[in-house]
Amino acid sequence: MSNIKDYLDWRGDVTLNYSHFNEVDNLIFSELVFYNLKNIVTKKKIKLGEALNTYLEKNQKKEILSEFILSEDPIPFLEALKDSKRFKDLKIFNYINITSKKETKQFSALSIELNYNTIYIAFKGTDNNLFGWKEDFNLCFMSEIPSQLEAVKYVNNIKRKYKNIIIGGHSKGGNLAIYAAVKCKEKIKKRIKYVYNNDGPGFLEEFTSSPNYLKILPKIISIVPETSIIGMLLTHQGEYKVIKSSTQGIWQHDPLSWQVINNSFITIKEVDETSNKINNMLNEWLRKITKQERELFINTLFQILEKNKIETIAELSQMSLIKIPSLVKSFKNLDEESRKLMINLLKDLVKEAKKNFNTKTLFKGIKLLVKKS
Repeated sequence: MSNIKDYLDWRGDVTLNYSHFNEVDNLIFSELVFYNLKNIVTKKKIKLGEALNTYLEKNQKKEILSEFILSEDPIPFLEALKDSKRFKDLKIFNYINITSKKETKQFSALSIELNYNTIYIAFKGTDNNLFGWKEDFNLCFMSEIPSQLEAVKYVNNIKRKYKNIIIGGHSKGGNLAIYAAVKCKEKIKKRIKYVYNNDGPGFLEEFTSSPNYLKILPKIISIVPETSIIGMLLTHQGEYKVIKSSTQGIWQHDPLSWQVINNSFITIKEVDETSNKINNMLNEWLRKITKQERELFINTLFQILEKNKIETIAELSQMSLIKIPSLVKSFKNLDEESRKLMINLLKDLVKEAKKNFNTKTLFKGIKLLVKKS
């Protein structure tokens, strides 16, 4: 099955002047911003191929892979991208990478000049750092997160010479793209042609019902894989394109697994049953609890992980059984009010899971945690 790397092999020798920008190009730019180009790409323009050559020379494969949670190796994609006639001479600039554990902020952005009049702004999604994921979770109760404010600031600084603005991102980057388009200055907003949300989470309902959001909605192109979990969370408006993936479950969030034919994605009619069930469960659970309860749940959960020195998603996924008792102990050591609320919220989550999945074994670990606490 073909993906964006195969697209580069097939379409990489055809420039954007000959075959215009398309949805697959959008995903490539959304993926490009995930690579740490600090000290390589600055405010000064540099050719994309040159920048990636330097990046690959400076970073070992192990270092590159440590930044991601991917089901596919990104190195062949990068090698093809840096040598492709379609992309290697494009000017990229104004790379920003801001991370603050204290502020729970993880933000990165990159500008790609498609031609003299057109610019693509790519916002990065969440990488391997756990505090970046906490910022994502904070979307459940915060009207705006720090990265969203950074995204608005970034878009507001786009130069006047660019008459056509395209904004996009993958995962949280898609959320930032929409937020920036909705909240940016009116003179910038008028120049925005498209906003690409590649499997990005939604917003609180008050945001998606606002006049400014509804005004931008016709420009938003939402793309999700068949088993979309991240991209179906919280509230969305409008339609979305569902595409095939070469992998299964949550791993379909990986853009390198998205299936391509010619210069388009391979589409299907709707997300699958697993996606619907998981998102119905989570969204129904969120609807039943207050913003204050959401905040306490998320802060407590990440506090427990931090106390047990779990700082990355990789560490969490590879956690040994030895650490389980320590996690349970941390849970038991919460103050009585917090522990009681956490137990009730976990019980409600299990109830929602049973409604949607009809299985006694699902969330067995959560039930055990509740029982031991």
